Amino acid sequence: MRRLFSLLATVASLAFLSPPSPTFAAPSDFEGIWTGEISAPNTRTEIGLAFTPTPDGLLVSLHFPEMFLYTANFGAADIRDDTFTLAPLQLVLTRQSNDELVGTFAPGRLPVRLRRGGTFSSPPEPPTLPAAPAPRWQRPLGAPIWGSPVVSDNIVYVAATDGRVHALRAADGEPVWTWTGPHPFYGDTLVTANALYLLDERSHLVALSRADGQLLWRLDLHENDSPDTAPSSRNPTFNHRTAAPVIDARGILYVGSTDSHLYGINAESGRIVWRHPTPAPIYAPVALQGDHLVAACFDGTLFSLHRRNRRERFRTTLSGPLVSAPVVVGDRLVIGSRDYFLHGLDAATATTRWRNTYWFSWVESTPRVADGVLYIGGSDFRRVSALDPRDGRQLWSTDVLGLSWGSPVATADTVFAGTAGQDIPGTVITHRGGIVALDRRTGTIRWRHQTSAPAGAPFNGIAGSLALVDDLVIAADVHGTVLALPQRADSP
Repeated sequence: MRRLFSLLATVASLAFLSPPSPTFAAPSDFEGIWTGEISAPNTRTEIGLAFTPTPDGLLVSLHFPEMFLYTANFGAADIRDDTFTLAPLQLVLTRQSNDELVGTFAPGRLPVRLRRGGTFSSPPEPPTLPAAPAPRWQRPLGAPIWGSPVVSDNIVYVAATDGRVHALRAADGEPVWTWTGPHPFYGDTLVTANALYLLDERSHLVALSRADGQLLWRLDLHENDSPDTAPSSRNPTFNHRTAAPVIDARGILYVGSTDSHLYGINAESGRIVWRHPTPAPIYAPVALQGDHLVAACFDGTLFSLHRRNRRERFRTTLSGPLVSAPVVVGDRLVIGSRDYFLHGLDAATATTRWRNTYWFSWVESTPRVADGVLYIGGSDFRRVSALDPRDGRQLWSTDVLGLSWGSPVATADTVFAGTAGQDIPGTVITHRGGIVALDRRTGTIRWRHQTSAPAGAPFNGIAGSLALVDDLVIAADVHGTVLALPQRADSP
């Protein structure tokens, strides 16, 4: 009995000395408005949350003006203990006190700090934009076009999802020739002096004669794969990305594939020169950098490979999938990622030199460089921006009202870009398809052409890049129409 009393006394004393159980906040402790900011390497921006009690529970709304959200409803609030999580944006906030929430945002874990109270800014009035010039011509091709038109010697080349490749006269859109293949095309076309090269959805690399569209050769990049290891034809990139080939001065084509290989191919014969394994599928063109190739993979891997001996110079992994092409500008290598950053890397080592946040927007656009200035589009970020590639400094950034996935193109005084619109359930940001002309020095919109948006269509507008020829802007929309607009609004 004495031993029993002693044991009970010991347990009681330990219980007395043990710290009390933590007291967690109830969901109601989050009710009301919270305002604050997110900090990023290159900027900071306003963010706010509103927690509203309803008969169905506590609902959360997000206020994020930089991303065109003004008290957007995100449904039931996920609150556990003292932590609120908004999983779609990887926003995690912990209640530090009755009046403060602190945490991180997005894959880059950007610091966030909110305080109870404050007010939300009102959405701006819709802009009234200058009207675009009327199209000079339009040519319906009968099938969606996700790639970019390419113009060479006043002929427009474009491929569609019905497997057809078209050559049209740039002056009036009249057909020159059409070739039909067995599989859809979603990517861009490489045009050389005598041939066209493009990759179809099933990873067949096709070579056509520029003169008449006759098939020169076709190569199945997956022919060396067994049925058990051959990659699926499903495209997981959301916006139907397909790698486009590039060519060097020796006549070797370089193209990545969904079978997680990078290929070197003789452009004249279609013979595979080499096949190099990659850590993941490739959906973007490679960059030529002297004797090296720089390739971007869907798992975020970026690597540099010698074109002849295939020795790697560097390899790094960013924190999001890569679906746009890397661009070399002097001693900088610039690439956008689905980790919501535009990355400026050292071109020799891939060491990070600067990063620009796109908040919760994928960076899908391949940059275009003109006279040392980098021009790039945005996805949900909905902007075309001009940057200094050396340090990422923003020169201007303009809301173009839609998803700008392609590469902007530039004349001496104007930047042109296409935009896509989407109408998908659950989308919280408004996007409109169109073509926009921007003042190259200031980013001011000179005119905007609105494309049609058929009822019920999930996408509309321009998914790829534009092309310039003489005084025309050439575009191809996702509903299958190629059109040409004068570059200037005062043109006839």
